[in-house]
Amino acid sequence: MYKIAICDDDNSYIRELEDMILEGSDDSLSFQFYEYGSGEELLTSEFDEMDAIFLDIRMNRMDGNETAVQLNESGYQGVMVQCSGIYMPTPETIKISPYRYLLKQDSRDKNLSEIKEIVEQMVRRKNCYQIEASYLRKKMYFRVSDIVFITHHQKGSVLHLKREKAMRYRRGQIIVPYNFKKLYSLLKSADFAIPHNSYMVNLRYITYFDPEKEFFVLEGKEFTMSRGKKKTFLNDLARFTRKKYKEKQI
Repeated sequence: MYKIAICDDDNSYIRELEDMILEGSDDSLSFQFYEYGSGEELLTSEFDEMDAIFLDIRMNRMDGNETAVQLNESGYQGVMVQCSGIYMPTPETIKISPYRYLLKQDSRDKNLSEIKEIVEQMVRRKNCYQIEASYLRKKMYFRVSDIVFITHHQKGSVLHLKREKAMRYRRGQIIVPYNFKKLYSLLKSADFAIPHNSYMVNLRYITYFDPEKEFFVLEGKEFTMSRGKKKTFLNDLARFTRKKYKEKQI
């Protein structure tokens, strides 16, 4: 099941876009659509659950560009598509860099061709940004962006999710059948680092760090850095901070 959000203040276009997504996709795929009439409404939803977001550029109140900036700053990892009646590139839209633009005045055939490629990218990206794990002996998929840190387990590793997600999985551990070496090769590009032999962390969730006292705070919990890992970890953290700083210059 793929979750798709459509944010547009034109209900007729929402219906048309949903029809085109269904028509332009493989019959083996299933979708659940979520509809939002404004950027504010989308941003107060669980948008990070969406595999793709179709975002109208011109809307009342918060426009699509401003909404897209906030989605980027929040670390949204799905496929973002901006829709417009007449697309005029601006410095702001260039920095946003959505995966694709859909022009509402284009022919249905042209938009169907675009949507086919968008859906294919959505499927590829979901495979990259989710990880298969076992919870209560049941196979499940978890978003990489929801993982705060990872610890060792005799059968692989244990995923520790962000607080609001972890509440759903309090009856047991979420276990992936990979050791740290394999996980790091998979997750390094998703901003994970290893500050200590005992855990791997998602740099996005660090709220404070003290290199002198060799500790940092991750979602309200204090973690220590090992001296052997400290230099590499601080380099990874500095690289991540520079990247986030650039994002905020939008």
